[in-house]
Amino acid sequence: MARVLIPLGIALALVAALAATAAVLAYGTEPTRDGEVVLEGLSAPVTVAWSDSGHVWIEAQNDVDYATGLGYVHAADHAWTLSLWRQAAAGRLAEWLGDDGRALDLHARTLGLAELARQTYEGLAPEDKAVLDAYARGASRALAEPGVAQGDAFLVAGVVPEPWAPWDALAVERLHLYLSAPALRHDSLWASVRADSAVAAFAEADSLFRDALGMEAGGFDRVYAVGTGPDAILSRHRSNGSSVDAPLALVSSRVGGQAGAAATVPGTLMAPGGWSGGLAWGLLTGAPLTLERYAGAAPDPVYDRIVERDGDETLLVVPRDTSGLVLRPDRFASEPTADSTVAGTGVRVRWRGFRTGTDLGAFRALLDGRVPLRFRLLDGSGVVASGGQRRVLGRPAVGVEGAGFALAAHDTLAAIAARRLAPTGPDSSARAAPALLAEDAVSPWALARLGPLLEALGARDSLDDVLQTPYSYLSGWDGAYRPTAIAPAVFEWWLASHRDVTGHLPDPTDSLDVALLPSTLRIARAELRDRYGTLPSGWQWSRLQGAPRHPLLDEGRSAAGREFRRPLGAPGGHPTALRPGPALVLDGPQPGLALWTIWTRIGDGRTTLRAPGMRLSPSDLPDPAGDPEGTVLVLTPGEPLGERRLLLVPAS
Repeated sequence: MARVLIPLGIALALVAALAATAAVLAYGTEPTRDGEVVLEGLSAPVTVAWSDSGHVWIEAQNDVDYATGLGYVHAADHAWTLSLWRQAAAGRLAEWLGDDGRALDLHARTLGLAELARQTYEGLAPEDKAVLDAYARGASRALAEPGVAQGDAFLVAGVVPEPWAPWDALAVERLHLYLSAPALRHDSLWASVRADSAVAAFAEADSLFRDALGMEAGGFDRVYAVGTGPDAILSRHRSNGSSVDAPLALVSSRVGGQAGAAATVPGTLMAPGGWSGGLAWGLLTGAPLTLERYAGAAPDPVYDRIVERDGDETLLVVPRDTSGLVLRPDRFASEPTADSTVAGTGVRVRWRGFRTGTDLGAFRALLDGRVPLRFRLLDGSGVVASGGQRRVLGRPAVGVEGAGFALAAHDTLAAIAARRLAPTGPDSSARAAPALLAEDAVSPWALARLGPLLEALGARDSLDDVLQTPYSYLSGWDGAYRPTAIAPAVFEWWLASHRDVTGHLPDPTDSLDVALLPSTLRIARAELRDRYGTLPSGWQWSRLQGAPRHPLLDEGRSAAGREFRRPLGAPGGHPTALRPGPALVLDGPQPGLALWTIWTRIGDGRTTLRAPGMRLSPSDLPDPAGDPEGTVLVLTPGEPLGERRLLLVPAS
């Protein structure tokens, strides 16, 4: 999608610069963060505070007023991200990008994200509508601030943020959950149906959609609860694909006298991790997409219309109902046809989000310190912890409860990582320590493979000079996928080279594989030199993993890309380690390049949000004063803070 904004970026570069200068001179570059703001619908004043290090605190009398403050905070601090996700969920990117956004809009409308959100809102109970209405009032007020509307991203893209509608939060919630789900290629039926033209077309559109939003790596979420004493920790890893846009906003609160801290999702009322009233929780997001063969009449078509930036229109006809989306070559088209009930064979895509519903009620319960009884879009998997109790919720792919720890994950590779927590051996008392969740990137999977492969490769003296250097790195490796380590890069590239030659990973018990090991290691060394330089110092693991990017405004080739590329640091880690990170050779859902971590101390709710590339102290949560960039945020529930305070007051 780098080409999407190249012409637009060039054309608007001078205009954007002039407009940005005018905006700074006239208004400043920030929304109102002190003084008073009058808002309709509040029952009592709401205090919102920001510290210089990025902390946010909201105090309100009830959850409706709290939603107003949260909407203001989300839009004030994350206006571009919030607006981009809404535009994508509504299938309205063509209004911003012209024809380059048409394919993305077609896919969003095919999924019905905005339509189902609007239908859901209309059917909600009055108390839930009141929360969404309040959130919309707060967000709209912030989006109307000149310091927000004249933000750099909006100026470069040449767009103005619109007021927030109450159902927009439900559309963004649905989009967030969809992109968190594994892509179709991870379904067991994929290999046998991928050649079907309709399935292939949908999969290609889905891949483009995910890639454009920087969320191609879906289906990865993990929650760990470790320890039993006052320093016990609940840790949640959230993969944000390759997008540098923050998927989480950490907010400390006091609502009706009850203290809490939650990692919220901008644009929604979701809080997939947090602490309230002594209850710590971490939820897995992204109900899976599943495929099934379908024979029968297509569902009654759903009609939609896309309007592009230049006014051109496209009519879309989608065979979708609450049971799923039917993919048949004769029914999956962008032009309306008759006889929609004609029977035929095809494939149906199932997903919870194809029916109306929201998990607003579940997140309201968590923020009130209660475990929800029901989820509508999520499958309800995760971990809750309170006092000395650790409990796995739902039916995750991996759900383990042991002595001093609990684990829930959608990816099966988490079971391998959990071996680092298993209380076995003489060091069992230390193995379940919270410190392991900070930076432990050791892979039991790699350690189990490395020894036999090196033994099959032979002694170092038996190898030629070309293999001496890679062998020396591998023989001294402890199995840790640290960002600066060279051995994991050599190891993974060796495995990948062997798979390219043989079609499978090396098997040290297979004589043919053993005979090929020196050759495939030689190939790996040559390819590393060709791609990353002749010096092994250039083969660091983080270089092979890549770097996050800004969705849509990307690649550094447009004015927008140069302006908004933000260095988040190297990811490091591995899917088979407690500190996750993307691998080169493993199949199945994996973490993306941008991995966000929520750390919550179960005893008092002290919560940390770690951005990709940042370190956590293994002994305690870090001091926010030591992080001037604000990429590690630490909050204590209900703790008043903030050098800047804004009072939202009811209209008289």
